[in-house]
Amino acid sequence: MADIFEVLRRAETGDYIKEDDFNMKLYKTNKRLVKKYGIKFDKENVILSDDTMASNLFDAALELCDEMGMLCVDTSRVIRFTRQELLQALEQAPKEMLLGEGKDARVMRARRLHDGHKMCVCGGCPGTPLPEELFLPIMMSYAKEPLIDIIIPGSLVSIEGMDVKTGGPLEIRACRQEMLWMREALTRYGRPGTHIYAAGESSATELGTLAICNEKYMRTTDSHMIPVLSELKTDNIRLSRVMTGSEYPAWTTSLMDPIIGGFAGGVEGAAIVGAAAIMLATAAYGVQMHCLHAIHNKYVSVSTREGMWMDSIIGRAFALRSPIAILADAWTTCGAGTEEVLYEAAALAIAQELSALNTDSLGSTNGVYPNCSGLEDRLFAETVDAVFHMGMTEEQGNDLIRRIFKKYEHTLDNPNLGKPFNEVYDVKTIEPTPEWQAMYDKVKADLTEMGIQFRF
Repeated sequence: MADIFEVLRRAETGDYIKEDDFNMKLYKTNKRLVKKYGIKFDKENVILSDDTMASNLFDAALELCDEMGMLCVDTSRVIRFTRQELLQALEQAPKEMLLGEGKDARVMRARRLHDGHKMCVCGGCPGTPLPEELFLPIMMSYAKEPLIDIIIPGSLVSIEGMDVKTGGPLEIRACRQEMLWMREALTRYGRPGTHIYAAGESSATELGTLAICNEKYMRTTDSHMIPVLSELKTDNIRLSRVMTGSEYPAWTTSLMDPIIGGFAGGVEGAAIVGAAAIMLATAAYGVQMHCLHAIHNKYVSVSTREGMWMDSIIGRAFALRSPIAILADAWTTCGAGTEEVLYEAAALAIAQELSALNTDSLGSTNGVYPNCSGLEDRLFAETVDAVFHMGMTEEQGNDLIRRIFKKYEHTLDNPNLGKPFNEVYDVKTIEPTPEWQAMYDKVKADLTEMGIQFRF
């Protein structure tokens, strides 16, 4: 299996190709693979139950890796791996990881279908721009939720009243402050050892990761993120994060954002690309976990039928062929203080739990506005728990999602963005406002009427 130095050599010596030519080659290749392997989207059944199609997706992704490799955009060279290297990297990736420390440690698993283990639930507001004055109370609203296993930060967009700019010195300060406040939020609720997933969310470059490689900030029991550029690309910034991770023993996770309707093609092609990105990131980055974020080219949200189906087929493919820890993003169109975001949360929880996935938390308003809170994550976690303990089947899950989808599909074209955190929570007591709590209770009662047997 190639180490980081061999990956860097291949990034300098691989086949030369212009990025535009790589994109067009990907589009044409993927179009052929979708047809060859019979990958077909079913909008009425977003939770896949077809093991043959899921296995075919895995084979299509391997063939796509053979054809495309991973493009380093800074050198215009293709980093290639043999099929044996890809499969070996997947096999050697850990199947169980103890994240966090002490009483707050939780197990992250490479899940199999109906394996008797519930998903690992990550809470937080990934990528969401948060103002300095609200960062701590917002993160406290997630830290206090007992069903959240691990936590992911939002992004600080200003420090001392100055905007944090990509590649600038404030990225360093923002990431360090982010980690200090995350640790404080967890400590206040008696969970100091909780794993902080994707530490350094406030930085888009390698500066953030380098700045927090210290037990004062990112502990070795936490993790940091190394994205794959869309589609199937990397660059020196990403590879610098890999180098950092090779010498600082914190956990690492990749991020892939296959775009439905982009160079990957439709949802079927995006699913092949997503699976291929997981394979390539495992081999090139040496990560232990993967964050899968399906992006709809029109709506962005993962709560679309296409987004949930793509998550499901990828989760099922790896669960069947080569289990690996995958955390699916759960980005919603709507924001806190709306009924619709709660229905989106429930639909995503059902789809992801029944597809052998873990979750990388909700990104309310698609991570655009700070209209987020711990309450919608509470409903997500409670729904996951109910689905698991009910022994819900894929058929039952699809029936529920079809009914739940009707509750929020009208917002895909006209998003109900809701309200900022300080209008749905008391920032002193970190409790939902009576109005937001009543909305939650109403939606939960409706979901109970639909057949979800909540235990809490």
